[in-house]
Amino acid sequence: MGQLGDLSPQGSVAVGYSHGNYKVLVSDAQPQVGIFVGLASTSIQSLGLTLQRKSHILEDEKEPHDPRRPPFRRRRWQLGMLMFIVSNIVGSSIQITTLPLPVLSTLQASGLVFNSICATLILGEPFTRWSLGGTLLVCAGAVLIATFGAIGEPAHSLDQLLSLLGRRQFILWMVATAIVVVAVIISTKAVRWMNPRTHHTPRMRLLRGMAYGSISGILSAHSLLVAKSAVELLVRTIIDRHNQFDRWQSWIILLALLALALSQLYYLHKGLKLCSTSILYPFVFCVYNIIAILDGLIYFRQTSRLSLLHALL
Repeated sequence: MGQLGDLSPQGSVAVGYSHGNYKVLVSDAQPQVGIFVGLASTSIQSLGLTLQRKSHILEDEKEPHDPRRPPFRRRRWQLGMLMFIVSNIVGSSIQITTLPLPVLSTLQASGLVFNSICATLILGEPFTRWSLGGTLLVCAGAVLIATFGAIGEPAHSLDQLLSLLGRRQFILWMVATAIVVVAVIISTKAVRWMNPRTHHTPRMRLLRGMAYGSISGILSAHSLLVAKSAVELLVRTIIDRHNQFDRWQSWIILLALLALALSQLYYLHKGLKLCSTSILYPFVFCVYNIIAILDGLIYFRQTSRLSLLHALL
C-alpha cells in the first residue's frame, strides 16, 4: 500500500511523551502552524500538570483537623486537568495534519523544558545543575530517537491490523507488559500493607509515585499504538471511501483506545499526588519512549529494517 490520496500514515518506533498524541503525516498543511501549536499545547500541558501537583501539595499541607476535599472538587486541580486534556486533544488534532513524526518527537521533548520552568515558578522547586543536565540529556535522546528511529509504514486495512495483532510475538510482548503492570500495582499495595508506618515517608512516596508513573508510561505507549491503528482505519474510511467500521473488531479497537487512555491518565494522576512533576514527567517520558519504540518494532515487524547503528543510537 502506498499513499492514500494526500494522506500518508506513518508507523513509528520513535515517539515523544504526550498522553493521546497520534502521529500521522499530512503533506499539505503548513508545518509552521503545527510547530507553533505543538509548542503551545506542550507548554499548556506542563502548566496543567503542575497546577494539579500544586493542588495536591496544598491539600497535603492542611492541618489534620481541616476537612479534606477530593481532587475533582478543587478548582486548581479542575483547571489543571482541563488544561491538560483540552491542550492534548486540540494540539494532537492539529499536529496530526501538519507535522512529520521526527518533528513531533522533538517537539514533545520541549515539554521537559516547560515542566522544569513551571516546577520552579509555581512549585518553588530549585532549578539545579542536575535539573539542567537531566533535561538536556533527555531532550538529546528524543532528538536521536526522532532522527534515527523513525521508520515509515504504509496504511493498513482492518484485516491487516488484525493479522498484526494476532501475531505470537506481539501477544507475548503485550502479556509481558501486562504482567509488569500488574506486578507493580500489587507491589505498591503490598508495601503499603506490610509497612504502614513508612508508607507516608518522603522516600516511599517518591517510590510509589514513580511506580505509578511507570504504569502510566506503559499504558500511554500502548494507547498510542492502538490509536495508530484507529487512525489508519479512519484514513482508509475517508480517503479510500471503504468503510472500515462496519465490523465489530474496529469498535473493539476504539474501546481499547478509550480504556488505555483513561487508565494511563488515572495512574498519572496517582503519581502526581505523590511526587514532583520535575521527577515524574521526565521518568514517564523515558518509560513511554522505550515501550513505544518496542511496540512499533514488534507490532509492525520492523526489527529487521532497523540497522544496528540506528538501534544503538
